[in-house]
Amino acid sequence: MKINSKLELKYQKKDSDTHTPHHLHKNPKIKYNKKAESEFFVDNSALAGFTGERILYMAIRELIENSLDSCEVHHILPKISVSIKQTDIENDLWTLSCQDNGIGINSEKVPVAVCSFLTSGKYVEKQQRGLFGVGLKMIAAFSTKDTDKPIKVWSKSIDEDSEYYYELRTDITTNKPIVLNKKIVPKMENIIKDKHGFKIVATLRARLSPITKNKIYDYISQTSIVNPYSNLIFENDDGKIIFERRTDIMPDPAKEVLPHPADMDLQTLKKAILNFSNQKVSIQTILSSSFQKLSIEKAREIIRASDIGNKLANLFSESDLIKVVNVCKLMKFQSPHIDHLSPIGEKILTTGMMSEYVIIHNKDQQLKSGNPREEANNENVRVLKPALTSYSSRSIVINNRPTIIECGIAYGGDINSFKLYRFANKIPLLYDEGSDVAREVVSEVGINKMGITKKEAKEQFANDQNSKSDRAVELLPLHIFFHICSTKIPYKSAGKESIASEGEMKKYMKFCLSELYRKVSAQIRRDLKIKDDENRLKLYKYYIPLIVDAVSDSIKVDRTKLSELFVEIAEKHVKKEITPTQIIINDNNQINNKSKKMITVKENHSTTENKKTKINENESLKNFSKRKDFRRKKIEKLTIDDFNRR
Repeated sequence: MKINSKLELKYQKKDSDTHTPHHLHKNPKIKYNKKAESEFFVDNSALAGFTGERILYMAIRELIENSLDSCEVHHILPKISVSIKQTDIENDLWTLSCQDNGIGINSEKVPVAVCSFLTSGKYVEKQQRGLFGVGLKMIAAFSTKDTDKPIKVWSKSIDEDSEYYYELRTDITTNKPIVLNKKIVPKMENIIKDKHGFKIVATLRARLSPITKNKIYDYISQTSIVNPYSNLIFENDDGKIIFERRTDIMPDPAKEVLPHPADMDLQTLKKAILNFSNQKVSIQTILSSSFQKLSIEKAREIIRASDIGNKLANLFSESDLIKVVNVCKLMKFQSPHIDHLSPIGEKILTTGMMSEYVIIHNKDQQLKSGNPREEANNENVRVLKPALTSYSSRSIVINNRPTIIECGIAYGGDINSFKLYRFANKIPLLYDEGSDVAREVVSEVGINKMGITKKEAKEQFANDQNSKSDRAVELLPLHIFFHICSTKIPYKSAGKESIASEGEMKKYMKFCLSELYRKVSAQIRRDLKIKDDENRLKLYKYYIPLIVDAVSDSIKVDRTKLSELFVEIAEKHVKKEITPTQIIINDNNQINNKSKKMITVKENHSTTENKKTKINENESLKNFSKRKDFRRKKIEKLTIDDFNRR
């Protein structure tokens, strides 16, 4: 059989290709691209918490936090107005706006402050609400990415007299702002009526689920608890809600602080030297002036232990500087300062706990009225006032950074259920509660610190007798508040929703909660006693008609008066105004007196019958006393569960 030569050559080439060594193939070239900061955060939005249904929640949260920071820097009582409204249902477009009376932003810095990532005034060692300084930039970037509408900004800085208006967008590929419009607003047309302030309006594409909507409500209401000195106004498609200011007392603003030498690294030391680049300064001077708790004598000791000599700082190499860092890691220093922190404080937190704002939905009123116009006002605010509040705090050092733990408890009154509130640097934490250190503390501190047992809590406070929850504390009408403030909160993730248990934080949080449990124990035991007395009285009243029936079968008495007499005796017994032995004696005397009156009436008919009645009556009274004593002892042994089953 003859084979075509061309076809044979073709198959030979294919066969030779299959046996070509792998190392003879050309490797593809790897391209190294640089990504702008804005593009990186937009592609990795989970780092800032802007994911899925949380976009609107995070946007509202970032706007409110920026407003509070802007006011507290200059000790200004905050007045913040926030709104969120849906402008395009088909495309899921929402318009957000936020206005405050803070210090504003200088007109020259507005475009960069709003649109350029990693440009912020928060990159210092200081207690502050923000972590990365990217919240406002994320709003601007998402608005640019998903819509064609610009960010509108009005700013009246504390250092300027005029109000400036901007229309901005973010160039995501270069991380630079795009200024579409800039002008000075005439005084007659000023949007900001205060001497200074800031307002922003942005359009975002997002979905608002019922869960996210409730989270936004919870965030604003809890913000008013830890910031009772602020006036918050929240408006949405359901109506307007006002959280009024309850106090004019504000905490002292947080201050910038020098780093602690125990937390020193090579980069921190090089940055400290760079701050003195224009001056001829020795390494000893830089150490003593750039770090807290590090005196000149301590600096000399570090230099001596490092064996580098006290030369000018710019003459040292990295190998010399790393010796200084290693010595500082092994050396003991005093604990860092805590006076630069800004805790909530007992007075302010107590004010917030004594008047908790809760948003209530008035859907029932809508359905009853059937008026569509009333749909705009189906939100209302209710104020919960507890019967008792208490406060405790501890100061500790975690990762060489000072940390203040604050704990509060609100019990009874309008509070009818358990709830755990978590705050970090005055920010409410609403997600990931199960993984937070506060939840671990509540689970591990037993309610025996209150002087009650799990059985007592379940019997007296459980609404559902068939509840299988092992956490007895969650049956109590109790609200627990935990606040952690530090220059660096040990968050578990970049979303800033749960705090990790680092160092001795958990230990001191337990100390605070145990102390508060002991403080409220007297009130809780008093309430338990009242509930127990009420249940016992209810039990007695259940059996009184049976006792009256038994008495009436033996002698003729007035059922109503006898029943009233037994109720009166039961109430006195529960209140411990009368002892059990006195009850029997007094009871017999009362019945004897009543019986004697009835007997004298019968004497007019027949003396013989009267004598027989007296004899029979005395015998029946003795038998009744024995039966009643036996029943009383039996009743005392009965429980509420027996009563409910009967």
